[in-house]
Amino acid sequence: MRIEVRRTGGFAGTTRRWRVDTDAAGDPSAWSDVLDALQRSPAPTDAPVPDDFSWTITVERTTVTIPGRRLDGPWADLVARVQSEGDQT
Repeated sequence: MRIEVRRTGGFAGTTRRWRVDTDAAGDPSAWSDVLDALQRSPAPTDAPVPDDFSWTITVERTTVTIPGRRLDGPWADLVARVQSEGDQT
């Protein structure tokens, strides 16, 4: 399964991207646990705040956008894992 994370905004307005293919990862079942947690936690939404980051997360064909100040719980866990184990593009 392909997961992409894109962070935009912030004071400088920069964009950074990370990508991971969970099927090629060392422990696909651990990724499954992280993704299962998302099912129980709907993506938080809110109006964007100037100079805050915005996170766009795509898992297969589903994309959500979360304001930076609302990124928490399983969504924050997913972002952190993609950043640490994925490739920055």
